[in-house]
Amino acid sequence: MFHRPNRLKAGIVIGIIHNSIISSPHPSESRMSTIIQPAAATQPSARPRRPAVFGVPWRTPAGRFSGLKLVTLLCCIAPTPFIVGQWATDNLGGRPVHHAMLETGFWAIRFLILTLAVTPARALFDWPRVTMLRRMLGLAAAFYTFAHIILYAADESFALGFVLSQMLTIFYLILGTIATLGVIALSLTSTDAAMAHLGKRWKLLHRLIYLITALSLWHFFLTQKIDVGLAMVPAGLFVWLMLWRGAPPGFRRSLGGIGLLALAAVMITALGEAGWYALKSGINPWLVLKANVSTMRPTAAMFVGVDLALLILLVAARRVLKRRAA
Repeated sequence: MFHRPNRLKAGIVIGIIHNSIISSPHPSESRMSTIIQPAAATQPSARPRRPAVFGVPWRTPAGRFSGLKLVTLLCCIAPTPFIVGQWATDNLGGRPVHHAMLETGFWAIRFLILTLAVTPARALFDWPRVTMLRRMLGLAAAFYTFAHIILYAADESFALGFVLSQMLTIFYLILGTIATLGVIALSLTSTDAAMAHLGKRWKLLHRLIYLITALSLWHFFLTQKIDVGLAMVPAGLFVWLMLWRGAPPGFRRSLGGIGLLALAAVMITALGEAGWYALKSGINPWLVLKANVSTMRPTAAMFVGVDLALLILLVAARRVLKRRAA
């Protein structure tokens, strides 16, 4: 009890001193307020984080490990040891460099088709995560394109002057050269930093993939001397991808719409093969069309039909499982 008045007086004195410091009009007030202000006011603001140029390919944009991306990466790499293994075991024929060049070119086209298939896969399977794979698939197409060009130069004994003159004077090589330049442009601007720098122009630039794929397929057609069936299969799938993109959203998401687009792609594939033989070899196109229907010989239209039928089955199964889960 005897100490309470002293404590009360001490509290009053401290309060008076505190109020006099806060409300003092003394010139040192500005200096005192500067000291009292939060440090954030005197520190420089943090710089915005720059987008990364390269990242670990099996991680998500958030930095987490992705088994889907790892499996996709392994699938992108797999053709390389396969081609090397064929070369090492003398299974590429008498001109291994030439056949390796053809193989890498075909794989470049395959990966271009897979890159274009990402958007339909996202919509049809309700699978947003698949968009993470678009860049990897596109860069795989670029890798096999560059390997194709290097092996073409190797097949010509690295006579670079001759190679350049051929690429700029022979029509099917001109098509391949234009497509290669487009692939280079897309691969160099595929980073997050390039996307941030180009802004809206980035999407416009990367729409060139449609033209690049069309030119690559045309180049592929012209390299086939006799049988164009190998080139018609990716061409038929490309036709379906373009038809799907051009169809109304509701129609292209329905199973019936997917089926009708598949039927149209198969018919265009068969007609395209028949028309090609008619133009290049003078063969009656009706005979080619009859061969597509009346014989058991596998045709390009048949392969396209099987691929798209499998797609329809997978989409249907996915939707059934999703309904049951709901």
